[in-house]
Amino acid sequence: MNAKKILIIEDNYAVAESISRTIAEAGFATVGPVDTAAQAICRIMQDTPDGALLDVGLRKGSAMAVADALRERKVPFVIMTAHGRETLPPGLRQVPYLAKPMTETELIDTVRRTFK
Repeated sequence: MNAKKILIIEDNYAVAESISRTIAEAGFATVGPVDTAAQAICRIMQDTPDGALLDVGLRKGSAMAVADALRERKVPFVIMTAHGRETLPPGLRQVPYLAKPMTETELIDTVRRTFK
């Protein structure tokens, strides 16, 4: 059985590593992490993942540009941010959402539900 590939798009390396480890232990394959919009879009175009975890505050570039690239490829994604859903750009408010900080259980449950 092939594990679903999940692209981690997160600007905090320690957080990205923790997320990667947690979802790998849950049976998913991780791609990345990447910390800029350009890196994320490049990865999405080169080898389309099965899903993505997208931090809104990237080191460089727009999370909306990444979201657009994911939508073009019909890749489901989850927004991760410490900001409330109501503060997100309108185009991201209806996307599955994880509030930071999150528990491992919240992360795994959301990943399993979103990337079945």
